[in-house]
Amino acid sequence: MTWVLIQKPTEATWDDYERVSHAVGDAKPEGLIVHAAGEDGGTWRAVSVWESEDAYNRFREEHLMPAVTQTLGEDFIAAGPPPQESFEARHVLKG
Repeated sequence: MTWVLIQKPTEATWDDYERVSHAVGDAKPEGLIVHAAGEDGGTWRAVSVWESEDAYNRFREEHLMPAVTQTLGEDFIAAGPPPQESFEARHVLKG
């Protein structure tokens, strides 16, 4: 089922986001439908829509977390994930 993730970090900067994004690369991850992110008051916000929560978890373990570790370090990982919300989408319109 389609799964939505909304991330709302309070500590990570837009520069942090861009560094991690660059490390992950530009190739569209398998299972990603759409991703949008932007700067918000010095931090960032992102909304991602995935084919499933499992697809996101695979991307997170195989690509995202290694990129975060590489660019921001182990201490950043130890602080835990940014505040986020998620839900299964029961209604999706695609343009």
